[in-house]
Amino acid sequence: MSKNIKFDIVVAGAGIAGISAAIKAAQLGSKVVLLEHFNFLGGMSTAGMVSPFMKHSINNEPLVKGVFEEIEIEMRKQHGMIDNGFFANSFRSSVYNLLTKYSVSILVNCEIITINRTIDKIDSITVSVSGIKKEIFADVFIDTTGDAQLAYLGGFPYSKGDEKTGKLQALTLFFRMGGINIPKALDYVKQNKSDFFSWMDFDFDLNKIISVAGYFSNIRQAIIENRISSEMQYIFYTTLPESGEASFNTTNILGLDASNSFELTQAELIGREQVKQITNILINEIPGFENAYLLETALQVGVRETRRVIGDYIVTGNDIKKGQKFDDSIARACYGIDIHGQKDESSVMDDLPDGEYYEIPMRALIVKEAKNLLAAGRCISATREGHGALRIMPTSSATGEACGVIASIVAKNNYVDVREVKYEQVKTFIKGNITER
Repeated sequence: MSKNIKFDIVVAGAGIAGISAAIKAAQLGSKVVLLEHFNFLGGMSTAGMVSPFMKHSINNEPLVKGVFEEIEIEMRKQHGMIDNGFFANSFRSSVYNLLTKYSVSILVNCEIITINRTIDKIDSITVSVSGIKKEIFADVFIDTTGDAQLAYLGGFPYSKGDEKTGKLQALTLFFRMGGINIPKALDYVKQNKSDFFSWMDFDFDLNKIISVAGYFSNIRQAIIENRISSEMQYIFYTTLPESGEASFNTTNILGLDASNSFELTQAELIGREQVKQITNILINEIPGFENAYLLETALQVGVRETRRVIGDYIVTGNDIKKGQKFDDSIARACYGIDIHGQKDESSVMDDLPDGEYYEIPMRALIVKEAKNLLAAGRCISATREGHGALRIMPTSSATGEACGVIASIVAKNNYVDVREVKYEQVKTFIKGNITER
């Protein structure tokens, strides 16, 4: 790649939203580059080891298809997925295959330095790759960084955290254990149901992904004896597509801002100490874990919330709760408002009634005050409550895919402003993710 180069579309951030945006735009014939600051792809799916995919079906019918479905199919080919759970390495391998198939240019180890802006339009971005600066020009830019880096560095409007307090959701460092006697562990769970969350399905099927959350008494006693952080509340794991292994979404890191490098470093240290404390409890106290061992911790602490762009429409908590539908819908979802509370803040989990879903409008992808900047995934335009529902990976994939369509239409038609794109032009290409009316 030369020092300065021109693409139709720049996608910044190679999590599932950015990957979906890049693949879709490339499928439609656009010249696309996907930028990532890690040296591999996947974002929270791989660096954060976040699995499984959260609820995205009603009446056994997926609400998200398109690129998301292509990723799932590719992972199943590799035997890296059962039900909605998957291995991080399978996700990474699968998306590399798809991006290569559709001729997406990829630039990893890439840090965005400056946004070169003329009034309400991004002309180019300057990035650093191994200390070498490159200027990348494009017709359209898509922010899928999770932290709204393009909007933030470009001086476009954004919000952050709770609207009143500024608090951000808790962070979690995922980890994986092997050597678990899963049948024995599940027998103990069935015999001690009162020590676990009531939402659990205790009719376990060893051929499917199983979620276990609780061990309340063990955690309470460990806190009393100062063997574990008082920030811990329960142990939560899901079995992975391999006998004897499980992924743990358990650590609970409070009071830190993951968009700040110093605080993110602190979170990493706290998370790894919590992993040590939890694995000690499991191995020494919990039936089925006597011979278990730590396989790996995620490369990066899991981040739920930092900055969100302010778009032409802001998705609210009421939109989620009411199952709001829109004339310019580009995605559907059924995951409820899920907020992992900070210190002195209650957590929220508001499920939608069975069979209900809500939609996401195209306007929520368009960054306010910008003519050629779109956003998808975790930094989509939403209130904190709205974001608490939209942030999951299937929904992020759908919003990323829609951005890819919009950007491709802009580039092909030489539009000056993304708002020139009509909804009728977009919906033809995202039929699997919308309801036909």
